[in-house]
Amino acid sequence: MLRVRLHATVCVLAALGALAAPAGAQEIDILDTQIQYNRGQNVAPLYEGWIRNPDGTVDMWFGYLNKNYEEVLHVPVGPDNNIEPGGPDQGQPSVFTPRRRRGGAASRREGYVFRVRLPADFGEDDELIWTVTAHGKTDRAVGTLLDLYVLEAPPDGNQPPAVSLSAGRTTVAAGDAVTLTINVSDDGLPDGDRARERAGARWQRYRGPGTVTFDPPRSPFPEGTEPVAGVELATSATFNEPGTYVLRAAVNDGDVNPAGWPRVPSTTFASVTIQVRPD
Repeated sequence: MLRVRLHATVCVLAALGALAAPAGAQEIDILDTQIQYNRGQNVAPLYEGWIRNPDGTVDMWFGYLNKNYEEVLHVPVGPDNNIEPGGPDQGQPSVFTPRRRRGGAASRREGYVFRVRLPADFGEDDELIWTVTAHGKTDRAVGTLLDLYVLEAPPDGNQPPAVSLSAGRTTVAAGDAVTLTINVSDDGLPDGDRARERAGARWQRYRGPGTVTFDPPRSPFPEGTEPVAGVELATSATFNEPGTYVLRAAVNDGDVNPAGWPRVPSTTFASVTIQVRPD
């Protein structure tokens, strides 16, 4: 099923060619890939699609493409980073990681980053719009209930992990470290050693002005294929400057969507807010 078309002009040595690649949900134009920009470019928010929950509410999923190859963008929630109606803050990131240099169009962006839960009476003619302005350029992702954007649930009855996140302390000084710990339980799906090798938690600076160093940046599930019950995974986070930070654990059970496949990821997000004071 074709959900997004990324149109790119690619320069290889002296030859120019056209590349059109399918990815996830909305159609965007990326015309700047003749030159690989390390910095100075903007963010393209992306609408992935929607799924209706058993209680009638709707989850809309969004991702993004930071068009820079090196620059991490920080766009605080507000006039330049808002979701309406109901915003400006509806759980979107303020930190946008650079695009990846390898893989197809779908794998170079950040997909299924967050979801917005909407009431059951959100209608077919209604829209949810995420707007991001960076380096003077504005892009929007428009969420609607068109059938084109319907997402599938994880296959074979797989349920996302159950996760709780705690911090050793929630106020630290710049340069200090805080220990983050998640407690994880999972149903053991999908089956197989390869899925278990992929399963684990990625630690993320989701919001906040400075740099956060995680050690380790990823915490894998224990070896084996049996269900996981009450396993603790931990990391240390160190901050280089003061501010308010939202740190997040993205915990996936090893289920991987084929590139561009319209399916909700089997991932659970858990976050904690840390206040970092000056030295």
